[in-house]
Parts: sequence; C-alpha cells; structure tokens
Amino acid sequence: MKPLILLISGSPHVRALQTLALESQGWQVHEADSVSAITSWGPRPDAIVLEASAPLEGLASEDAPRRALEALGAPLLVIASAAEQERLSRQKLRAVFLGHPLSLGALVAAVRATLPPEAQTPDGVHRPTLLVADDDPVSRKLLLLLLAPFHFDVVMATDGLSALEVARRRRPDAVLADVLMPGMDGFRLCLALRKEPRLAHVPVLLTHIGAPDELDLRMAQNVGANGFVRRSQDGDEIIGALLRELRHGGSVSVASDQSPSVDEHLHGMVRRLERQVGLLTQAERAVSESEERYRLIVAGSFDGVWDWDLRRRSFWCSPRLLEMLGLAPDAFPGTYEAFVERLHLEDRDTVVNALSSHLEQAAPYDVSFRLRHADGGYRSCVSRGRALRDAAGRPVRMAGIIDDVTERLRLLRETQEAVRTRDEFLSVAAHELRTPLTALRLRLQGVTTTLNEDRPWSPESITQALGSADRQVERLASLVDTLLDVSQLHQAPRLELEDVDLAVVVREAVSRSEQEASRAGCHLVLRPMPSTPGRWDRVRMAQVVKHLLANAMKFGPGKPVEVALESQSETAVLQVRDHGIGIAPERVEGLFQRFERAVSARHYGGLGLGLYRVRRIVEAHGGAVTVDSVPGQGATFRVLLPRAGVAVHASARPAQA
Repeated sequence: MKPLILLISGSPHVRALQTLALESQGWQVHEADSVSAITSWGPRPDAIVLEASAPLEGLASEDAPRRALEALGAPLLVIASAAEQERLSRQKLRAVFLGHPLSLGALVAAVRATLPPEAQTPDGVHRPTLLVADDDPVSRKLLLLLLAPFHFDVVMATDGLSALEVARRRRPDAVLADVLMPGMDGFRLCLALRKEPRLAHVPVLLTHIGAPDELDLRMAQNVGANGFVRRSQDGDEIIGALLRELRHGGSVSVASDQSPSVDEHLHGMVRRLERQVGLLTQAERAVSESEERYRLIVAGSFDGVWDWDLRRRSFWCSPRLLEMLGLAPDAFPGTYEAFVERLHLEDRDTVVNALSSHLEQAAPYDVSFRLRHADGGYRSCVSRGRALRDAAGRPVRMAGIIDDVTERLRLLRETQEAVRTRDEFLSVAAHELRTPLTALRLRLQGVTTTLNEDRPWSPESITQALGSADRQVERLASLVDTLLDVSQLHQAPRLELEDVDLAVVVREAVSRSEQEASRAGCHLVLRPMPSTPGRWDRVRMAQVVKHLLANAMKFGPGKPVEVALESQSETAVLQVRDHGIGIAPERVEGLFQRFERAVSARHYGGLGLGLYRVRRIVEAHGGAVTVDSVPGQGATFRVLLPRAGVAVHASARPAQA
C-alpha cells in the first residue's frame, strides 16, 4: 500500500511543487493550507509535512491542533526558520525540524527517512529514465546530486551526438540538454529527437547557466522543446519543470514546420559567446587585481611568506623571506627538503611533526624554530600556516608566514636582564641604607641610655659616640647623593667649569678620606703632586677621587693605596693603585657599567655605581678612564683629562655633590 503523506503549506505554488516531488516517489499526498486541518483529519498519515508558510500558532501547547497532532502519532516534519524552530522547541513540540527554504530533493530525502524501509519504495512504481546531455563535468555532477534523492534512472552523455545515440538505443522518459555543447548543441539535439517518430514525444528541457532571453525562448519553441530552464544552485527550477513534464506523460510541443533560421541560431550563439567572453574578461581582471594586491601585501609585509605545493613538490619563498635568510632569489632550490635542511638540527623534528599533524589531523600549525642564515648564524623565527584541501579532504597545498623574532628576543632578554639588575640594585640599596641607619640608631640609643642613667658619664664618651653617629650620617648622605644620581643616569652630568689646580683637589679629597682609610687599615700614599691647572668642575673631580679611593680601600683593606698625578702639556693623568684582590680579566670590560661589580655584592656590598659615575664624569670632561689589573695583585686606575676643558651649555647649573 502506498504511504500517505499529509502536506500542510500556505503557499499554493510551493505546495504544488512539493506534491509533485512527493508523488514522483509513488506516495499518496493529501494537501491542506492550515494546521487546523489536523483536527478534522480521518485516516492516520504515515508522515506529516508542515511548511513555514502555513500559520504555526495552532501548535501552542493547549490548542486543539496540537492535541489532534499528538493523537495521530505520525512523524512530524516542520520546515521552518531558525527563529520558528527555537519557538516550537521551547513549546516542546516533538518534530524533525528542517531548514527553510528547503529544496525539493531535501524534502523527499527527509520524508523517506521517516518511513519504514518497506514503504519507502512502493511496489509497481515506475522509475523514470532521464537522459542528461552536458559537456561540462561539473554541471553533470551537480545534476546527479540534484536528482539523487528521487532515485531516477539517470543516463549521462557528454555531447549531443552521443545523447542522440543513447536515446535511440534506450528510449528515455525525459531529456535534459545543455544548449551550449560542441558539435551538436541542445537546440539541434532537440530538433533531431523530434524528427524521429519513436522519440518525437519524449519531453526535452533545454538548460543553461544564464536566464533565457527572447531569442533563446524563440529557438526553444522552434525546435519543439518543452521548456528552457535556468540552472540554479538549489536546482528546484529544473526539478520542478522535470516533474511537471513527467506528470503530463509526454505532452510535448511540436516542432515548427519552418526550420529555425541558421542566421538567428548563429547570431544567438555569438551573443552567448560574447557574454561568456565578457564574463571571462571580468574574471581575469579580478584575478589580476587580486594578484597585484597580493604582491603589494607581500612586498610591504615584514613577514616572510611561503607556499608549499604538495602535488608538484615545490616550496616557494617570498623575496622578504629570502632577504631574512640573506639569500639571493636563485640561491634557494625551491623544495621542501631544502627548507628542512635550513632548520636547526635540534628543531627539525618539532617542525616536521607539526607539519604532519596539521596535514593529517588539521591540528593548528604554530611553531617556533631557528633558520640558518647565509652567514652561518641562525635566526629565531615563528611560523603559522594552513593547508588547502580538495573535495575529499586531502591536503594539496599549504601556505603560511614566517616572522623573524631574533631582534625581539634579544630585546626581551636585555629587558629581563635589566629588570633583574634593577631588582638586585634595589635590594642592595636597601641593605646599604639600612646599615648606617642601624648603626646610627644604636649610637643614639647608647647616648640616650647613658644620659638617662644615674651613673656618671664623661664628655669624651659622648663626643666619641656622637662622632661615630656623625660618620654614619655622612655615609648615609653619600648614599642618598648616589641614589639621586641614579634618577639622572640617562643624562650626562652637568658641569660647572672653572680654573682649578687638580693637585689641590686631589690633596683635599685624600685628606677627607684619611679617617675612612684608617678604619679600613689602609695607608694612603700621596706621591709628588705637581701643580696641574686646568678647566674642570671642582666638585665633580673631587667625587672622582673619592670614588676611586673608596673602591681601592674596599677591595684592598689593610694594604696601602697609592695616589699619583702627572702633569702633561695638554692632559693630566691621575693614577690610583691598590694592592687588593684584583679584577678577573673577563670582568674588566663591563666594570664601568652601572650596577656592575667585579665581585659579589654579598661579600663587598656597595651599589655598583661608583665606577660608573667616575666614567660618566670623566667622559663629560672629554677624558677617559682605564684599568690594569692582575688577580691577587691589585688594580691600577688611570684617569686622562684634557686641561683645556670642554664646552658647556650656558644653561648648565652647578653640579650637586
């Protein structure tokens, strides 16, 4: 028994096409234009199809159509938009929801899926034979996909002559013929079919990708075609026309007694060819503009671009990528193996595995690696890419970018090192400031305790305690001055030049350092000091001597420190020599950098800024500072200063010690 389908649709035109599609499978179809028809329905249908053009309000949870539908118990297929599907789902309507709009083939397939296997193809139903004549393989494939849900017997022909031979051997129920085919086109095929008595009444539908114009329709009428149909993406126009012709059972137009005008035919062909040429020209222009845009993007990008053709086994690199590697365009072989060869040996497995995972499993391709430069070094790179796949999902091509991050990694490492150095400096500075503060607090607490107690005290002990406190205050003030200089490390020291005898400045600085040298057990040896006049900043030069002496006493406690001054015609040479631990050769180069030390701060303390300030002050005077050292035998610092001084901006203010 034939399955019974209840079709509810508010649009008569749509309902008529859907009925044709369903009846073509041998199913019975009863039509209705509203869901209210469910309430008066008699026999139980095998399936109910509800199209969105019909009012859907009757399916609310308490309405009569809803109750009648549930009583029927038939599978319900609802063709509705996403919004309507959401609303009906919230109302807990049990249905198979189909998208809207829905093609005729999809409707037939959906209904067939709801029917039991024995009812899907009723007994005794004739399967029409369709002859498709088209020289374009893509068009033939699309037609096969459109016709597949209907289970017709489809026979293919690649041109008009072969289609005519197939029709003679096996009379088809209908013919679909493309109007533009080499040799015998669709018009001439239709005319040839009409001239053979056995095939004269076979319905012929002419098709073309474009909409038919007046000349097309006249030519189709002259050759006796049943219609001229445009090939659309959903295919419903062709399917609808085909189903109507099959329903009519071979009612066809009769070819005109007068043969179609050859001139008109040729004229029509020329017009179609002109349209095709115009479309091809437009497409070629669009491709050319796209290629030009791509070339501009590639040329202006800082990233290198690569393109790997897996079928041709070629590996193309953009000029920017070759430039990143220091290669000339003809120096790269253009193969995948050549690219892998340039990878760092430690990175090859990682990159190859990432490429394989992307090609085989579609895993994201985003990797970091090193590429060998033409100079033998390696560039740090990051790469991202994506594969292009064919219809079967097989990768056929892969393209991506490579970004050189070598400089960025260097800057990152420098930044991290600067942050580490800063944090270490802040820690040392806090420790250095806390040390004199602690000593000062202890001295003041001792004096306070002595004064508050009844036991006698001597002025000498108070004087000694206050003297020690004063030294801690002086040390604290020196540290604060140093920290103030830190805020101006990016600027050259401001100088106030005047006529100064450097020998006098050196003697005064040595004299002020005597007590500190005594506490360190160092003997300051002052060599002969010839008068050395020149234009210098008195305060800044005193700071230079002070820092050099403090450095010598710190690393050579208990040993003599020698200070000498040499007066030359244009320069003055100041020399400070200690007999301490010395400096390792690998630490000499960075000794005058800020926060740098020759030894660990844990054992010798200090902010690591003294020698850096010396270099900055000396260079501001146009001079230079050097050091000679042998580990375990001390170090000798030499300061070379031009006696004529340097030009100073008029707005320079006096330096603060």
